[in-house]
Order: sequence, then structure tokens, then C-alpha cells
Amino acid sequence: MVSSPQETNTLCDLCGSGQFTQLHEWPVGDFWNPATVPIAVWQCNQCQLVFLHPVPTAAQLPDAGDWWSTDRRQFQRRRWFKSRWAKVRGALIGDSRDRLIRSTRSAVPSGKLLDIGCGCGDLMERARRYYDCVGLEPSPTAAAAVRAKGFPVLEATFEAAEIAPGSFDVVTMDAVIEHVPSPTAALRKINSILRLQGVVALKTPKFGGPAYRSHGPGWNGFRHGYHTFLFTGKTLGSFLEKTGFEVLARPRRDRILDDILILWGRKVQDVR
Repeated sequence: MVSSPQETNTLCDLCGSGQFTQLHEWPVGDFWNPATVPIAVWQCNQCQLVFLHPVPTAAQLPDAGDWWSTDRRQFQRRRWFKSRWAKVRGALIGDSRDRLIRSTRSAVPSGKLLDIGCGCGDLMERARRYYDCVGLEPSPTAAAAVRAKGFPVLEATFEAAEIAPGSFDVVTMDAVIEHVPSPTAALRKINSILRLQGVVALKTPKFGGPAYRSHGPGWNGFRHGYHTFLFTGKTLGSFLEKTGFEVLARPRRDRILDDILILWGRKVQDVR
């Protein structure tokens, strides 16, 4: 049986409450559970934040927790339709990275940009026309690919990276905030490395959207065992406000039929 957050004296990372309700559980051997321990997602009774508990250690996940493991479940529904639709949409308005940079430029047109969890540098390739780009990536293989494209890259986890205060005008986290050990700690650090009035762009699976309502415990957004927190527009916005940011009304993507949530926050005060 999975242990509860109350048994380990876990407190909500957003509001500090210690009262939670279990939403879904996956025992060892379940199709969706790649870990060697049972896992579950819980919801805070006070602020409704959704999180994974327990979080498997690297040793309890395939290939020492490598996100690119071939043993990770990667089930994509309606693959043919989604592939064709992505090509049509990309031809008309650009792919998702193009659109993220275009929207971010409406808040900060130029400056120095840090892409946290930059992968192989695809987002920075879109941004380099407008920003002086730096990547941050813990994977040695991906970091090498970024350097081959001509970008400087910090090869470290964000938690361990040493970054001077006030170094950047823009920070992007495309499908990263849902992996961090503590959104509060991550956003406080982002606040410190941004200049005043700098902007953070956060893109993440949206909990409670139509795909989750359709598929429940089989929702792809859980990325079972790997995603530590899941957000609604309300909970992610509350994290931003807690850590010294103003949530921007525009640009913003948090519509009722969206399965992807994107919020932009402008630094309005220093938070230590």
C-alpha cells in the first residue's frame, strides 16, 4: 500500500496545509507505474494543488530515472490525427515553440534569455533572433547537442546551478515546472536571477482539462512517477504571486478546453 503524505509529515508546497485526499494510486506492476514502489497522486484539501507522493528515487525508476528511458510509457492517443494536425497548424501559425517565443516577445521583446531544461536547444533556436540565449540542461548528451548548435549551456540541474542574481530578462520553462522538487523553491530562484520587470514563461500539462476528465488515471499528463506536481491556472498563478511575480493577463493560455497551461509572470519584487 502507498504511504500517505500525512504519514511522512509532508506539507503542501503552496499553502502549507497537511491535509490531503488521494486521487489515484498505481501499484507495483500496474501498466502505468514504471517504478518499483507503489505511487499515487494527492490533492491538497485547502488549495487544491495536485502532487505525486511518494516520489520514486532514481534507483526506483528505469535507467536511473533518465527521462529519455525506452522503458518509460509513451502512449499517445490518436497519433495519426495529432501528427497531421500539428503539421497543418505549424504551416499556418508556427509550431508550439514558435508560438511560445512570439507570445513571450509581447512581454519582453529582447534581452538575455535562460531556457531551463533546454533539451537539445529547439526552443533557443526559435528565440536566437531576438534574445541572447543560454541553456540549462542536466543531460550530458543533450548539453553536447546544444553546444554543437552554438549556444552556451550550464550542464547542471537548476537546483544545483550557480547563477548570478539579476542575470536575465526572460526565463523559460517548457515542460519543466512539473518535474521540480519544489515549485516554491524553483520560482524563488528564478525571481533572484531575473532583473526587476523580467518575465518567466511557464508551460505545463493542465490538470483538470478535457484529456484528464476523459482518461482519469490513464491521463498522459501524469507521466507516472516523473511529474512531481500538476497545476491548474489557479494553483500555478498562486505560486507565481507567492514568489514575487505578477501574473500577466496577456499573454496567457488558460482556456476551458485547453490541456496545456501557459502562464507568464513579471517580477515585481525581490523575494528571498
